[in-house]
Amino acid sequence: LGADRVLVLSLLSYVVRFFIYAFMRNPYHGLPAEAMRGLTFAAFWSTGTIYAHRISPPGMSATMLMFLNAMYGGLGQSLGAIIGGKLQSKFGTVQTFVYSGIFDFCFVVLVVMYLHVRKESSFRDPKPMMPSDMTTKLQTKKKRFYNIF
Repeated sequence: LGADRVLVLSLLSYVVRFFIYAFMRNPYHGLPAEAMRGLTFAAFWSTGTIYAHRISPPGMSATMLMFLNAMYGGLGQSLGAIIGGKLQSKFGTVQTFVYSGIFDFCFVVLVVMYLHVRKESSFRDPKPMMPSDMTTKLQTKKKRFYNIF
């Protein structure tokens, strides 16, 4: 699929989850959204780490991953809780999830438009998610490991 498509699919699954939460009438209706949470987060986080690795200068991959973690876990979750709480108190829980789903869908549309315009995007022509130099490094390490035994 390529990193760009996986990113878009993970963002779309957030949209689906928001609408499931908004329109559920029974607590059991939320179970599919909770089951999707693992896949959604895993897809988003894996593409985020790939992008962080791609844009990091040589030797700075760990720093970029730390920055990604700080932005997502620190700033993103903090602002999300504050803004979500304010929206929930003003509009109610259902409307908050509906607005979040609509906002996220608009964001996905903007991301797709950007990926279509960007030259090195793998959205139109998917590339393997793992760069070839990483694959070569892993194969070399594997050979060294098996040569020990």
